[in-house]
Amino acid sequence: MEKLYINKEQFSDLLNLHYGVFHPLKNFVNEKSFKSILISHKINKKFFPFPIYFGVSEEKYKKYRYKKYLNIYYKKKDIGIIKINNFFKIKNELFGKKLFGINYKKHPYYIKFLKENFAFIDFSYKKLNKKNLNHKNFETPQKFKEKLNKKIKSRKFLAGFHTRNVPHLAHQWIHFFMLKKYKNILIQPLINQYKEDEYKESIIIKTNKAAVNMYDKNKAFFSTYFSFPRYGGPCEAALHAIVRKNYGCTHCWIGRDHAGYKSFFKKYSSQQFCKKNEKKMGINIISEDEPYFCSKCEKIVNKKCSLKNCNKKYKKNVSGTIIRSLIKRKKKINNYLMNKNISTLLNSNSLIKK
Repeated sequence: MEKLYINKEQFSDLLNLHYGVFHPLKNFVNEKSFKSILISHKINKKFFPFPIYFGVSEEKYKKYRYKKYLNIYYKKKDIGIIKINNFFKIKNELFGKKLFGINYKKHPYYIKFLKENFAFIDFSYKKLNKKNLNHKNFETPQKFKEKLNKKIKSRKFLAGFHTRNVPHLAHQWIHFFMLKKYKNILIQPLINQYKEDEYKESIIIKTNKAAVNMYDKNKAFFSTYFSFPRYGGPCEAALHAIVRKNYGCTHCWIGRDHAGYKSFFKKYSSQQFCKKNEKKMGINIISEDEPYFCSKCEKIVNKKCSLKNCNKKYKKNVSGTIIRSLIKRKKKINNYLMNKNISTLLNSNSLIKK
């Protein structure tokens, strides 16, 4: 039987679909469900915001287009056997506009989408080797919730925090805000970055674990979100909220430019979209103003300073972009940007290089 080797991103999607991370979506989309998600954000009459597809290159399409069965491999792992129902295509313009807006042709994920996906496979599993459906950085929702229930016998709330960054002090302001209001927090960083000058997977894990260890061990929890960034703005932000719900969260923080990229999406558009659809998703959305450092008060705030004479001139933005720029130029990370216990873990080798 012919072997089809899949990449890490496809493998992560496969794991997330199989173990219920993307529930209510259970399988890679077919043509009908792909279009339904793009046009109406629905799968089988249930809300779902972002299509999880299985694409192949033109070379692989030509090689496998007449095959009925394929043996799926990830590296040396035999994942299982799939039965191919059909190959199909989606209009690139439909995909791009619906997810990334009118300037979609310049979006990095759209460019990646074009390069990697000539056609898509609608398939079902004939056989799955469950012993190979694992990864060192993947924790199933079931295992995480079992671990959580051992720590907290009765909990009313669990607030989820999504990030694809090393935690800076604005992130930690959010952590403390959520711990104070909701008592329990899940810090769950997205790994598998692929863009140059983003943080390496190992650094994201190490630094976010360091942040969790600063808090009460019976109230702050860590798990990775074994996926990859799609920079999909509001639609991907809603996907992240659904993921947090499936890991047991009652609430999810959605940031100012959650899952955004440069100026492709309007400020707070992810918050607005998720708040609009929170009942459909079944999780409460936390949508607060962006935290920043006030040099007058010498602290992180997210609304007007407590001092009457404070104004915008004292406002200093705290962002991952600023910090990555400092790292790249081998400059010192200022104390108002990041906790020393975290910044000392970083150097120029912390970033992805092509």
